[in-house]
Amino acid sequence: MKVAVLSDLFVTKDILENSFKKVFKSTGLNFEYVYLQDDWPVVPVQETDEISEFVGDEDETARVVQDVDIIITHTAPISEKVVSSAKNLKVLGVARGGPININWDACTKRGVPVLYAPGRNSGAVAEFTIGLMLSVSRNIARSHTSLMRDKRWRGDLYTNSEVGNELNSSVVGLMGFGAIGRKVAAILQAFGAKVLVYDPYVLQEDIIKWGCNPASIDEIFICCDYISLHMRETNETRRMIGEKEIAQMKNTAYIINTARGGLIDHDALYSALKSHKIAGAALDIFEDEPPAPTSPLFGLDNVTATSHLGGASVQAAEIGASVLSQGVYEYIIEKKIPKYCINKDFEKFIVN
Repeated sequence: MKVAVLSDLFVTKDILENSFKKVFKSTGLNFEYVYLQDDWPVVPVQETDEISEFVGDEDETARVVQDVDIIITHTAPISEKVVSSAKNLKVLGVARGGPININWDACTKRGVPVLYAPGRNSGAVAEFTIGLMLSVSRNIARSHTSLMRDKRWRGDLYTNSEVGNELNSSVVGLMGFGAIGRKVAAILQAFGAKVLVYDPYVLQEDIIKWGCNPASIDEIFICCDYISLHMRETNETRRMIGEKEIAQMKNTAYIINTARGGLIDHDALYSALKSHKIAGAALDIFEDEPPAPTSPLFGLDNVTATSHLGGASVQAAEIGASVLSQGVYEYIIEKKIPKYCINKDFEKFIVN
Protein backbone atom coordinates (compact mmCIF):
# COMPACT_ATOMS: atom_id res chain seq x y z
CA MET A 1 0.00 0.00 0.00
CA LYS A 2 1.14 3.54 -0.72
CA VAL A 3 1.00 6.32 1.85
CA ALA A 4 1.21 10.08 1.23
CA VAL A 5 2.87 11.84 4.15
CA LEU A 6 1.83 15.48 3.76
CA SER A 7 3.69 17.22 6.56
CA ASP A 8 4.49 20.75 7.68
CA LEU A 9 7.01 22.42 9.97
CA PHE A 10 5.07 21.52 13.13
CA VAL A 11 3.71 18.04 12.49
CA THR A 12 6.81 17.00 10.61
CA LYS A 13 7.49 14.19 8.17
CA ASP A 14 9.33 12.21 10.85
CA ILE A 15 6.54 12.61 13.41
CA LEU A 16 3.85 11.47 10.97
CA GLU A 17 5.84 8.63 9.44
CA ASN A 18 7.31 7.29 12.69
CA SER A 19 3.92 7.29 14.37
CA PHE A 20 2.38 5.44 11.42
CA LYS A 21 5.18 2.85 11.32
CA LYS A 22 4.96 2.28 15.07
CA VAL A 23 1.25 1.48 14.93
CA PHE A 24 1.60 -0.88 11.95
CA LYS A 25 4.88 -2.51 13.08
CA SER A 26 3.34 -5.84 14.11
CA THR A 27 1.18 -6.27 11.01
CA GLY A 28 3.90 -7.31 8.58
CA LEU A 29 2.49 -4.99 5.95
CA ASN A 30 4.88 -3.20 3.62
CA PHE A 31 4.20 0.44 2.79
CA GLU A 32 5.64 2.72 0.18
CA TYR A 33 5.83 6.39 1.13
CA VAL A 34 5.66 9.61 -0.85
CA TYR A 35 6.22 13.00 0.72
CA LEU A 36 5.23 16.64 0.46
CA GLN A 37 5.88 19.36 3.02
CA ASP A 38 4.20 22.73 3.31
CA ASP A 39 5.63 25.66 5.28
CA TRP A 40 3.00 26.14 7.98
CA PRO A 41 3.27 27.74 10.53
CA VAL A 42 5.87 30.07 9.01
CA VAL A 43 3.41 30.68 6.17
CA PRO A 44 -0.05 31.70 7.49
CA VAL A 45 -3.08 29.56 6.72
CA GLN A 46 -5.24 30.19 3.68
CA GLU A 47 -8.95 29.91 3.00
CA THR A 48 -11.18 29.31 0.00
CA ASP A 49 -14.92 28.88 -0.40
CA GLU A 50 -14.31 25.12 -0.19
CA ILE A 51 -11.76 24.56 2.60
CA SER A 52 -9.98 26.66 5.21
CA GLU A 53 -6.94 26.78 7.48
CA PHE A 54 -4.65 25.08 4.96
CA VAL A 55 -1.22 25.78 3.52
CA GLY A 56 0.18 24.40 0.31
CA ASP A 57 -0.43 24.17 -3.40
CA GLU A 58 -3.55 22.29 -4.46
CA ASP A 59 -2.13 21.20 -7.82
CA GLU A 60 1.11 19.92 -6.31
CA THR A 61 -0.81 18.05 -3.64
CA ALA A 62 -3.08 16.49 -6.26
CA ARG A 63 -0.03 15.34 -8.22
CA VAL A 64 1.62 13.69 -5.21
CA VAL A 65 -1.48 11.72 -4.11
CA GLN A 66 -2.50 10.37 -7.53
CA ASP A 67 -1.91 6.69 -6.78
CA VAL A 68 -1.85 6.54 -2.97
CA ASP A 69 -4.09 4.40 -0.76
CA ILE A 70 -3.68 6.44 2.42
CA ILE A 71 -3.17 10.14 3.12
CA ILE A 72 -1.88 11.35 6.50
CA THR A 73 -1.55 15.09 6.97
CA HIS A 74 -2.02 18.12 9.18
CA THR A 75 -2.50 21.28 7.11
CA ALA A 76 -2.35 20.20 3.44
CA PRO A 77 -5.19 21.38 1.15
CA ILE A 78 -7.40 18.34 0.60
CA SER A 79 -9.93 19.81 -1.81
CA GLU A 80 -12.35 18.01 -4.12
CA LYS A 81 -9.70 18.26 -6.84
CA VAL A 82 -7.15 16.51 -4.61
CA VAL A 83 -9.62 13.82 -3.56
CA SER A 84 -10.60 13.20 -7.18
CA SER A 85 -6.95 12.89 -8.14
CA ALA A 86 -6.33 10.17 -5.53
CA LYS A 87 -7.94 7.35 -7.52
CA ASN A 88 -6.94 4.59 -5.07
CA LEU A 89 -7.66 6.49 -1.84
CA LYS A 90 -9.07 4.31 0.95
CA VAL A 91 -8.67 6.44 4.08
CA LEU A 92 -7.52 9.93 5.02
CA GLY A 93 -6.21 11.00 8.42
CA VAL A 94 -5.56 14.53 9.66
CA ALA A 95 -3.62 15.29 12.85
CA ARG A 96 -5.88 18.05 14.14
CA GLY A 97 -9.09 18.49 16.06
CA GLY A 98 -11.03 20.33 13.36
CA PRO A 99 -10.33 18.90 9.88
CA ILE A 100 -11.55 22.00 8.06
CA ASN A 101 -8.73 21.77 5.52
CA ILE A 102 -10.50 18.67 4.18
CA ASN A 103 -13.49 18.58 1.83
CA TRP A 104 -15.48 16.02 3.82
CA ASP A 105 -18.30 15.84 1.30
CA ALA A 106 -15.93 14.93 -1.53
CA CYS A 107 -14.42 12.19 0.64
CA THR A 108 -17.84 10.88 1.68
CA LYS A 109 -19.03 10.63 -1.92
CA ARG A 110 -15.92 8.60 -2.68
CA GLY A 111 -16.57 6.28 0.27
CA VAL A 112 -13.44 7.54 2.05
CA PRO A 113 -13.47 8.01 5.84
CA VAL A 114 -11.90 11.20 7.21
CA LEU A 115 -10.17 10.56 10.53
CA TYR A 116 -9.13 13.34 12.91
CA ALA A 117 -7.61 13.91 16.35
CA PRO A 118 -9.90 15.85 18.70
CA GLY A 119 -8.29 17.19 21.84
CA ARG A 120 -4.75 16.55 20.62
CA ASN A 121 -3.62 20.03 21.66
CA SER A 122 -5.99 20.51 24.58
CA GLY A 123 -3.23 20.32 27.17
CA ALA A 124 -1.05 22.75 25.25
CA VAL A 125 -3.83 25.31 24.81
CA ALA A 126 -4.99 24.99 28.41
CA GLU A 127 -1.51 25.66 29.80
CA PHE A 128 -1.00 28.53 27.36
CA THR A 129 -4.33 30.07 28.41
CA ILE A 130 -3.24 30.17 32.04
CA GLY A 131 0.08 31.66 30.94
CA LEU A 132 -1.74 34.46 29.13
CA MET A 133 -3.92 35.17 32.16
CA LEU A 134 -0.85 35.59 34.34
CA SER A 135 1.10 37.50 31.71
CA VAL A 136 -1.52 40.15 31.03
CA SER A 137 -2.77 40.65 34.57
CA ARG A 138 0.60 40.54 36.34
CA ASN A 139 2.32 42.73 33.71
CA ILE A 140 4.86 40.08 32.73
CA ALA A 141 4.81 40.87 29.02
CA ARG A 142 4.68 44.66 29.52
CA SER A 143 7.65 44.63 31.89
CA HIS A 144 9.66 42.29 29.67
CA THR A 145 9.10 44.40 26.56
CA SER A 146 10.02 47.63 28.34
CA LEU A 147 13.15 46.20 29.92
CA MET A 148 14.50 44.15 27.01
CA ARG A 149 13.47 46.35 24.08
CA ASP A 150 13.49 49.83 25.57
CA LYS A 151 15.93 49.22 28.48
CA ARG A 152 13.32 50.86 30.69
CA TRP A 153 12.81 49.81 34.30
CA ARG A 154 9.05 49.75 35.06
CA GLY A 155 8.81 50.32 38.78
CA ASP A 156 5.44 51.96 38.09
CA LEU A 157 4.01 48.52 37.34
CA TYR A 158 4.30 47.78 41.07
CA THR A 159 1.97 50.66 42.00
CA ASN A 160 -1.41 49.66 43.35
CA SER A 161 -3.28 51.04 40.36
CA GLU A 162 -1.27 48.80 37.98
CA VAL A 163 -1.04 45.48 39.79
CA GLY A 164 -3.48 42.66 39.05
CA ASN A 165 -5.38 40.14 41.14
CA GLU A 166 -4.12 36.69 42.01
CA LEU A 167 -6.05 33.84 40.45
CA ASN A 168 -6.65 32.55 43.98
CA SER A 169 -8.91 35.58 44.60
CA SER A 170 -10.56 35.64 41.15
CA VAL A 171 -13.72 34.48 39.46
CA VAL A 172 -12.99 33.10 36.00
CA GLY A 173 -15.64 32.60 33.33
CA LEU A 174 -15.15 29.96 30.66
CA MET A 175 -17.09 30.27 27.41
CA GLY A 176 -17.09 26.69 26.15
CA PHE A 177 -16.49 23.51 28.14
CA GLY A 178 -14.99 20.96 25.79
CA ALA A 179 -11.62 19.25 26.22
CA ILE A 180 -9.71 22.53 26.50
CA GLY A 181 -12.20 24.30 28.73
CA ARG A 182 -12.22 21.40 31.19
CA LYS A 183 -8.44 21.32 31.43
CA VAL A 184 -8.35 25.08 31.97
CA ALA A 185 -10.94 24.66 34.74
CA ALA A 186 -8.85 22.00 36.48
CA ILE A 187 -5.73 24.19 36.45
CA LEU A 188 -7.67 27.22 37.67
CA GLN A 189 -9.12 25.22 40.54
CA ALA A 190 -5.58 24.22 41.55
CA PHE A 191 -4.82 27.95 41.80
CA GLY A 192 -7.93 28.36 43.96
CA ALA A 193 -10.06 30.30 41.48
CA LYS A 194 -13.84 30.08 41.32
CA VAL A 195 -14.92 28.95 37.84
CA LEU A 196 -18.17 29.82 36.05
CA VAL A 197 -19.04 28.05 32.80
CA TYR A 198 -21.28 28.91 29.87
CA ASP A 199 -21.84 26.09 27.37
CA PRO A 200 -25.35 25.41 26.08
CA TYR A 201 -24.27 21.98 24.78
CA VAL A 202 -23.10 20.63 28.15
CA LEU A 203 -25.52 19.50 30.85
CA GLN A 204 -25.49 21.64 33.97
CA GLU A 205 -24.95 18.57 36.15
CA ASP A 206 -21.81 17.74 34.16
CA ILE A 207 -20.45 21.25 34.76
CA ILE A 208 -21.19 20.86 38.47
CA LYS A 209 -19.41 17.47 38.54
CA TRP A 210 -16.26 19.30 37.43
CA GLY A 211 -16.53 21.58 40.45
CA CYS A 212 -17.67 24.55 38.36
CA ASN A 213 -20.81 26.69 38.38
CA PRO A 214 -23.13 26.86 35.33
CA ALA A 215 -23.79 30.45 34.27
CA SER A 216 -25.49 32.52 31.59
CA ILE A 217 -23.56 34.76 29.20
CA ASP A 218 -24.70 37.82 31.14
CA GLU A 219 -23.57 36.31 34.46
CA ILE A 220 -20.15 35.53 32.98
CA PHE A 221 -19.58 39.06 31.74
CA ILE A 222 -20.97 40.81 34.81
CA CYS A 223 -19.33 38.70 37.51
CA CYS A 224 -15.95 37.51 36.23
CA ASP A 225 -12.45 38.88 36.64
CA TYR A 226 -11.24 36.87 33.64
CA ILE A 227 -13.28 35.65 30.68
CA SER A 228 -11.64 32.94 28.60
CA LEU A 229 -12.98 31.73 25.25
CA HIS A 230 -12.96 28.05 24.27
CA MET A 231 -15.60 27.74 21.54
CA ARG A 232 -15.44 26.92 17.86
CA GLU A 233 -16.40 29.65 15.42
CA THR A 234 -19.75 28.88 13.80
CA ASN A 235 -22.59 30.94 12.38
CA GLU A 236 -24.05 30.83 15.88
CA THR A 237 -20.93 31.96 17.75
CA ARG A 238 -19.42 34.40 15.24
CA ARG A 239 -19.05 37.83 16.90
CA MET A 240 -21.19 36.68 19.81
CA ILE A 241 -19.04 38.88 22.04
CA GLY A 242 -19.74 42.45 21.07
CA GLU A 243 -20.27 45.89 22.50
CA LYS A 244 -23.16 44.81 24.75
CA GLU A 245 -21.25 41.97 26.37
CA ILE A 246 -18.00 43.92 26.79
CA ALA A 247 -19.90 46.85 28.34
CA GLN A 248 -21.05 44.51 31.11
CA MET A 249 -17.49 43.65 32.15
CA LYS A 250 -15.82 45.02 35.27
CA ASN A 251 -13.25 47.71 34.57
CA THR A 252 -10.73 45.44 36.31
CA ALA A 253 -11.54 42.42 34.12
CA TYR A 254 -9.57 40.73 31.34
CA ILE A 255 -10.67 38.82 28.27
CA ILE A 256 -8.53 35.91 27.01
CA ASN A 257 -8.90 34.41 23.54
CA THR A 258 -7.08 31.24 22.51
CA ALA A 259 -10.03 29.93 20.47
CA ARG A 260 -11.02 31.77 17.28
CA GLY A 261 -10.69 35.42 16.33
CA GLY A 262 -14.18 35.64 14.85
CA LEU A 263 -15.81 35.08 18.23
CA ILE A 264 -15.20 38.72 19.17
CA ASP A 265 -16.19 42.00 17.56
CA HIS A 266 -12.65 43.36 17.54
CA ASP A 267 -13.72 46.95 16.92
CA ALA A 268 -15.77 46.86 20.12
CA LEU A 269 -12.94 45.17 22.00
CA TYR A 270 -10.27 47.62 20.85
CA SER A 271 -12.52 50.56 21.74
CA ALA A 272 -13.04 49.22 25.27
CA LEU A 273 -9.30 48.60 25.66
CA LYS A 274 -8.35 52.06 24.38
CA SER A 275 -10.76 53.77 26.78
CA HIS A 276 -9.72 51.39 29.60
CA LYS A 277 -13.32 50.31 30.03
CA ILE A 278 -11.75 46.93 30.78
CA ALA A 279 -8.32 46.25 32.25
CA GLY A 280 -6.86 44.33 29.34
CA ALA A 281 -6.90 41.43 26.94
CA ALA A 282 -4.63 38.54 25.99
CA LEU A 283 -5.06 37.44 22.39
CA ASP A 284 -3.47 34.49 20.63
CA ILE A 285 -5.90 34.52 17.73
CA PHE A 286 -7.23 37.20 15.40
CA GLU A 287 -9.84 37.66 12.70
CA ASP A 288 -7.08 38.23 10.15
CA GLU A 289 -3.74 36.53 10.64
CA PRO A 290 -1.33 38.12 10.82
CA PRO A 291 -3.04 41.40 11.80
CA ALA A 292 -2.48 44.24 9.35
CA PRO A 293 0.31 46.69 10.31
CA THR A 294 -2.37 49.37 10.50
CA SER A 295 -4.46 47.44 13.03
CA PRO A 296 -5.42 49.48 16.12
CA LEU A 297 -4.15 46.50 18.11
CA PHE A 298 -0.61 47.86 17.87
CA GLY A 299 -1.53 51.12 19.56
CA LEU A 300 -2.78 49.46 22.75
CA ASP A 301 -0.63 49.11 25.87
CA ASN A 302 -2.98 46.82 27.79
CA VAL A 303 -2.88 43.84 25.42
CA THR A 304 -0.67 40.78 25.50
CA ALA A 305 -0.61 39.41 21.95
CA THR A 306 0.96 36.24 20.56
CA SER A 307 1.08 34.79 17.08
CA HIS A 308 -1.32 31.83 17.35
CA LEU A 309 0.98 29.72 19.53
CA GLY A 310 -1.54 28.20 21.93
CA GLY A 311 -1.53 24.71 20.46
CA ALA A 312 2.22 24.57 19.94
CA SER A 313 3.90 21.87 22.00
CA VAL A 314 5.96 18.78 21.26
CA GLN A 315 3.22 16.63 22.75
CA ALA A 316 0.44 18.19 20.67
CA ALA A 317 2.19 17.25 17.42
CA GLU A 318 2.95 13.73 18.62
CA ILE A 319 -0.53 13.09 20.00
CA GLY A 320 -2.19 14.24 16.77
CA ALA A 321 -0.04 11.91 14.67
CA SER A 322 -0.57 9.02 17.07
CA VAL A 323 -4.36 9.37 17.19
CA LEU A 324 -4.74 9.54 13.41
CA SER A 325 -2.35 6.58 12.90
CA GLN A 326 -4.34 4.49 15.37
CA GLY A 327 -7.52 5.39 13.50
CA VAL A 328 -6.02 4.30 10.18
CA TYR A 329 -4.94 1.02 11.82
CA GLU A 330 -8.45 0.37 13.10
CA TYR A 331 -9.91 0.95 9.66
CA ILE A 332 -7.33 -0.96 7.59
CA ILE A 333 -6.52 -3.84 9.97
CA GLU A 334 -9.51 -4.17 12.30
CA LYS A 335 -12.05 -3.34 9.58
CA LYS A 336 -14.06 -1.03 11.82
CA ILE A 337 -15.08 2.61 11.71
CA PRO A 338 -12.74 4.47 14.08
CA LYS A 339 -14.20 6.52 16.92
CA TYR A 340 -12.77 9.74 15.50
CA CYS A 341 -14.27 9.61 12.02
CA ILE A 342 -15.89 12.88 10.97
CA ASN A 343 -18.04 11.42 8.16
CA LYS A 344 -19.41 8.12 9.43
CA ASP A 345 -21.91 7.97 6.56
CA PHE A 346 -19.07 7.35 4.07
CA GLU A 347 -19.92 3.61 4.03
CA LYS A 348 -23.08 4.25 2.01
CA PHE A 349 -20.93 5.35 -0.90
CA ILE A 350 -18.36 2.53 -0.93
CA VAL A 351 -18.34 0.71 -4.27
CA ASN A 352 -17.24 -2.90 -3.92
